[in-house]
Amino acid sequence: MMTGPLLRSALGLLALAFVATAALAQAGSTGGTIGKQGKSVSGGEEPRSPALRNGSQRPIGRQSNAPETLPKTIQLNDRTPVGDFFVTLQKVGGNVYQGTWNHGYVTKFTVTGFTSETMTMERNDNPALGAVTGTYSGQRAGNRAIGNAACSNGIKSNWDASW
Repeated sequence: MMTGPLLRSALGLLALAFVATAALAQAGSTGGTIGKQGKSVSGGEEPRSPALRNGSQRPIGRQSNAPETLPKTIQLNDRTPVGDFFVTLQKVGGNVYQGTWNHGYVTKFTVTGFTSETMTMERNDNPALGAVTGTYSGQRAGNRAIGNAACSNGIKSNWDASW
């Protein structure tokens, strides 16, 4: 019969073997079902989609260049060498927005690109003395964007937008 340190060592090895066996039995075990799923009338199994075949049922993350849903309202601030201007743009349909600058010009912006990382827009003021067209492009993070603009009157500006 074993006694003392020898017994403790043997019990320790036995416990270690039990833990190792339990760990091996669980390795790779994430649950699931047994047997065929989605059986057809003919007895065959319906093919599964690739997402289900590899066990991943989580949605695939958004790609940075994938288009995103446009906001209803955009607050745009434009800092130019001749002054700082702002406009609240309301979505009037599709990707077109309309608003009135704080200097009084009515403008339309068409959002030509809107991903999780970038935003691009085309500006077209209603005809008036001093009205301009322009291209606005910038970087986006969450519900904000910042960038640069180049207008038909030669003025370049820095802008930021939020929604």
